[in-house]
Amino acid sequence: MGTTGHVRTGVRAMRCILALCFLLLVVCTGCASYTPSSAPVPKVETMPAWQAEGSVAIGADPYVQFERQKATFDGDLSKAGVLPIQVSWYNRGDRQVLIRPSDMVLKLPEGGEVSQAGAATAAARLESNGGVIASSIAFGLVGFLVSSSAADKARAARVEDYRRKELQEVRLRKDETAYGFVDFIPAPETKPFTEATLKVRFVDVEEATSFVVPLPLSGLECKASTSKSE
Repeated sequence: MGTTGHVRTGVRAMRCILALCFLLLVVCTGCASYTPSSAPVPKVETMPAWQAEGSVAIGADPYVQFERQKATFDGDLSKAGVLPIQVSWYNRGDRQVLIRPSDMVLKLPEGGEVSQAGAATAAARLESNGGVIASSIAFGLVGFLVSSSAADKARAARVEDYRRKELQEVRLRKDETAYGFVDFIPAPETKPFTEATLKVRFVDVEEATSFVVPLPLSGLECKASTSKSE
């Protein structure tokens, strides 16, 4: 075979490699991707659980249905042992009220309590390196690098979206509202439960006093996962 033949063979081989890499890129980025979505804006009085306590009104909507979790978080949070609850507040009084996610706990029927987990922790429960491993086995080092890069981008996009939807610390003035998601991750030994009480602490900014509002929740169908959070 002459020089020209070797060149043509090399060109064809290079084209095959490029085509394979392109196909791999499409497959990996398609499997390891995350598209941010928006959550509906709630009204306190229309949420499944709500009540007024003094100058504030609070509502809660547990996202326990797979369809709602998939539409809002692009994943099965229940299977990962995460209970996402959308909460909303309305301040009807003249005094400022401070709301902090860290002041919220979920009281379980057995008597224990679960502290609120951060959005990044909830997102980590859904992450898996299975796709990266599979691509590495199928396509070697190139597959590992491409798949890892796609997975990293998807992971970052998921965390950013979860944090955007997460309830933030806020001070509410008269007639102001706030809403967002809080996530609870029961310990692996927690027994399955369908009811719980969301305990929310409000702080009167001017007097530096606080009060707790208990909000009963039902229809949770929550079961702890044995997977570990990151």
